[in-house]
Amino acid sequence: MPILLNRMPFSDKSSEVAIQGERIRVKANQIILWVSLSLPRIETSNPLATPFPAILDTGHNYTFSLHERHLTQWAGLQPDMLNVLTTVRDRNRRVLLRAANIWAHPNERGSRDRIAVKPPHHIKSNRGIAVYPGSDFPRLPIFGLRAIAENDLVLKVDGPRREATLRTPIRWWPFS
Repeated sequence: MPILLNRMPFSDKSSEVAIQGERIRVKANQIILWVSLSLPRIETSNPLATPFPAILDTGHNYTFSLHERHLTQWAGLQPDMLNVLTTVRDRNRRVLLRAANIWAHPNERGSRDRIAVKPPHHIKSNRGIAVYPGSDFPRLPIFGLRAIAENDLVLKVDGPRREATLRTPIRWWPFS
């Protein structure tokens, strides 16, 4: 039962997270998930890829969204390296859904900014990731509800403790 978020804390105050020397503001009550991307034909995560933060947002309709600057500077991929699956309209813009593999990097238990020394978990994105033109939206990449639902993940948010856990389901039946 891989745990992708292990009692990940979230604050009621704004804070910052560092990625490749850049300080990025995290708003109050935002849950961070550390991810990396790879080409769809590659079945393992890139051990040289630097994980970057994404906001876990259950109100977001897509599997994963980011803008072109995140894709090139943080994920190290050029947009034309990823096949276009389809297009959608959002915020009065044409947004390309591109084929890519998403890798969720587990955090150290109870730490937002320390990544555990464990292999990342592959997140299927059969409908593609949304790559927005420009560099203004989204402010941080977004890991949406579709990623949780289509990958059979279990999300638990403990409000009083202000922490979140995201894991694969417990397989207790020996014949499944």
